[in-house]
Amino acid sequence: MSLERLRALREELQRQGVQGFLVPRGDEYQNEYVPPSEERLAWLTGFTGSAGLAALANDQAALFVDGRYTLQAQQQIGDQPLQQQSLSPSAISAWLCDNLKTGDALGFDPRLHTEPGLEMLKQRLAERDIRLQPLDSNPIDTLWSDRPAIPSGPARPHPEVFAGESSHAKRRRIAELLDDKRADALWLANPEVCAWLFNIRGSDIPHLPVALCCALLYRDGSATLYLAAAATTDALREHLGSEVALVHDKAELFAEARRQHLARIWVDPQLTNCWTLQQLRAMELELILDRDPITGAKARKNAVELAGSRAAHERDGAALCEFLAELPQAINKASADDSFGELEAVQLLRAKREQREGFTDDSFDSISGYGPNGAIVHYRVSPASSLPMKAEGIYLIDSGGQYPDGTTDVTRTVALGDFPEQARDHFTRVLKGHIAIATLRFPAGTCGEQIDAFARKALWDAGLDYAHGTGHGVGSFLSVHEGPQRIGKVNTNVALEAGMILSNEPGFYLTGHYGIRIENLIFVRESEQHSGFLEFEALTLAPIERRLIDKALLTPAELEWLNAYHRRVRDTLLPLVNENTQAWLQQATAEI
Repeated sequence: MSLERLRALREELQRQGVQGFLVPRGDEYQNEYVPPSEERLAWLTGFTGSAGLAALANDQAALFVDGRYTLQAQQQIGDQPLQQQSLSPSAISAWLCDNLKTGDALGFDPRLHTEPGLEMLKQRLAERDIRLQPLDSNPIDTLWSDRPAIPSGPARPHPEVFAGESSHAKRRRIAELLDDKRADALWLANPEVCAWLFNIRGSDIPHLPVALCCALLYRDGSATLYLAAAATTDALREHLGSEVALVHDKAELFAEARRQHLARIWVDPQLTNCWTLQQLRAMELELILDRDPITGAKARKNAVELAGSRAAHERDGAALCEFLAELPQAINKASADDSFGELEAVQLLRAKREQREGFTDDSFDSISGYGPNGAIVHYRVSPASSLPMKAEGIYLIDSGGQYPDGTTDVTRTVALGDFPEQARDHFTRVLKGHIAIATLRFPAGTCGEQIDAFARKALWDAGLDYAHGTGHGVGSFLSVHEGPQRIGKVNTNVALEAGMILSNEPGFYLTGHYGIRIENLIFVRESEQHSGFLEFEALTLAPIERRLIDKALLTPAELEWLNAYHRRVRDTLLPLVNENTQAWLQQATAEI
């Protein structure tokens, strides 16, 4: 945050008659990843993490981030006049109540917030007689002179050979749920739900293959879809067919609701911004506020999607193994002049993935952390931060790829040479937690928060923990972070169901020294042994660092799982990697 930008923003807030303002890291679609045109938080503060919020209140300013970004935020905000706080509704509310006065107004952009997201804050501010005031225009947009254009790249059909179900069949299936709700239409607020329902993909958001769009689905299975005119092609029109009307102005969606004489619309308040709800309410429509049914439907992958994910993970695993096999050679070759570092490692891994069929993009910015940078949970390497790598210490690489048949996300922690002995204990405890989730069998109806402790027990036994979730949902050639399923301490009340893909990624981070994380993607399947029970199957295929394992800490069952997993990795990937990597793979998966 430059003092000039902060001063100019305060002047603009004064002009709009408010004493405070909220700057979330988000866009009007509530996307986790946003296009450059929506990076207002980074413009103001310099913080580039995927979750955060800045708040201004009179002469004070604060940045709120969660545990994943504590160290990153400290580095990126430096000595700016910005207090760093914990990202939670209670912490945000308390800070604003402390720094705003009775009678003040807190401004916000209603396109960037949801009503549930503001509920606690609104209540707390009202108790202090402080107004929460929606603004007609975002003051940052007024000041951001070189703001990038809003993207509108071409939307493209996503073939049924990858989707496993036609858009027509999906629309009919979801439309049947509207009858149960006695709803005339469903509002599709988010590009991901549109991408799944209409079997379309795009490139408007880095690493997320979607086109910026929203839609209305009607009870007969027809729909009206908003897409920028520049995003529409003849191939797309042919793919959508006559049952899907295309409009190129969001206002046309509201106009279509009037023309259709809609009375009751199903809206997900978690995905729909405040501004849209204002527009719908102004039309005197009855809103059925409930979770979007598409979010759950796309989380349950069909047989074609699961088969595609397996195939994508095989190709991705082969690319990762070739990278890991070449990494020591690259480090040794460049060690004399420090010319190979975290950034060059990312470039090498990207090059390996680009050689694999179907690769379109990374699924997120790779986390490439050597030594102390590995302890920054969501560290993003840059030319300024990239540490040269040596044949010693510990390296963490968290990365993934986007393929038409699947989305990958994998973390491996490797020893590059000598390392602190305590790291072996930490690594093995993380591995025990990983195996505990991988081998868990649980009754149908179990939620992710009910199994999270299995991943942490070995760490808890030693008085250790990690400040992030254990698992997040993953899409099918969609977001690498997909809801509603997750594994973590936070209550979701979302049962894990067959077909859901999640990550399994316990970790441990010793600030200033190293980070450890072991991540596989897994999917939920029905247990073959016990009716009414579910279990996991691993999708990710890559060796787990044997040199960091303390065999004495593993039970016979845990050791059996590890050796079986390594046999599967070896047998599957050996035919897919080059000759040099084959020798490395044999050694990396040798029985312990």
